[in-house]
Amino acid sequence: MSSQTKITVIGAGSAVFGPPTIVGILKNPDLRGVELFLHDINAQGLEKIHALAEKLNTNFSAEARIRSSTNREEALDGADFVILSIAVDREECWKLDREIALKYGINHYAENGGPGSFAHTARNLSVIMPILRDMEKYCPNAWLLNFTNPVPKICTAAARYTKIKTIGICHQIQFGYFILAGLFAEELGLKIPKDFNFRWNDQSIALFRLMSKKARERFFIRAFGLNHFTWMLSVTERETGKDLYPEIRERVPKIRKTLPSFEPLTMEVFEVFGLLPVPGDCHLCEYLPYTHNVHRKTWERYDIQMYDFEWAKRGRERMWEEIERAVQGEIPLSRFEELETERGEFIIAGILRNLNAYEEAVNIANSGYIPNLPEGAIVEVPALLGSEGPVGLGGGKLPEPIAELCRRQILITELMVRAIVEEDRKLALEALALDPMIDDLEVARKILEEYLTTFAPYLAFKLH
Repeated sequence: MSSQTKITVIGAGSAVFGPPTIVGILKNPDLRGVELFLHDINAQGLEKIHALAEKLNTNFSAEARIRSSTNREEALDGADFVILSIAVDREECWKLDREIALKYGINHYAENGGPGSFAHTARNLSVIMPILRDMEKYCPNAWLLNFTNPVPKICTAAARYTKIKTIGICHQIQFGYFILAGLFAEELGLKIPKDFNFRWNDQSIALFRLMSKKARERFFIRAFGLNHFTWMLSVTERETGKDLYPEIRERVPKIRKTLPSFEPLTMEVFEVFGLLPVPGDCHLCEYLPYTHNVHRKTWERYDIQMYDFEWAKRGRERMWEEIERAVQGEIPLSRFEELETERGEFIIAGILRNLNAYEEAVNIANSGYIPNLPEGAIVEVPALLGSEGPVGLGGGKLPEPIAELCRRQILITELMVRAIVEEDRKLALEALALDPMIDDLEVARKILEEYLTTFAPYLAFKLH
């Protein structure tokens, strides 16, 4: 591997994103000898992550050249791959996105879908569009691997307003395997507590990872749709290729009786529409109008689990402590060696080495992969990764009712992105008026105005 291959990580100074991304790159034998350039505006965090990267580089015998800087131009200059994961006061703003909607009777997850996704997109694009412009200037032929949410909206902005080659990446396919593990627990040797539902805590996450791992070893999912809104078009046994949907159709009614707390929204949506959704209740509810109604208490009815901000904060603090101790040699590096990665390294290796490697879920422009979704829309599909980049694998049409749900979200995404980048308030209002969680035009106007006023210090765009 030539040292000329430069991988730049923007947002590297994060305790959550930095270590697994670096571990993935340095562990991968197909990426040995790369130049790994770490960039963040947080100089203190960046310094700590750089020190950890140097130790891991030695530990894995990766022979990488590690560099870091708070200067974005230096980080991007000549890059072949740019990994992007940033957030603007993520949790503080996320809470406000949700609280503002709650004032108008909308209880929603407020990350990738629903009215809160407008504010989330506007804040992040205010920072990301200048990064994309710098990429066009300093590394116009680089591949952008975007992890920043809302993934479909960020990727849509990159596709519509720049010439940057962009791939959106998300690990939510894991949740599909978790759901299968719940349905086939006995066959997988799993014991699931009778009142179990996914929670944002260490114990639940540990069980989630075990269940996902067991199911992935046994089953194979082919999922198509939108990020956080994909659907299992096929589920088969890895060893035999046996179609498991006949058994799934028998098992869903049973699990709704024996374990009613297990992903109840997912199970009911399956019974209505006939395909298993992948993302789990927390993210499935972002795009559907079945859980947001405050007056009918639908959020409580489905026991939707909001992201636990305090749990996340404790986890970050614990990780920073472990990073510092590892750098000082007080604890072994084994804590970091087995970190679960977001698979960016496999995508880079597939392109760089022309591996034609299979990847279960990438976000790319639709080119007939889902025939009944708009051409050019950002869709999430399986793909092969070679020197030309990802080539999506077609799975056939989605059932029309599901396709219609997706088409509505694609149009909302397009309108939101256009509204923000073109600074057009009318388009933003149209996007909110189309959102299935909003059934009152006055509410659409008020929410838009409150989001724009509340987050004005964060916004580079002024909607007219």
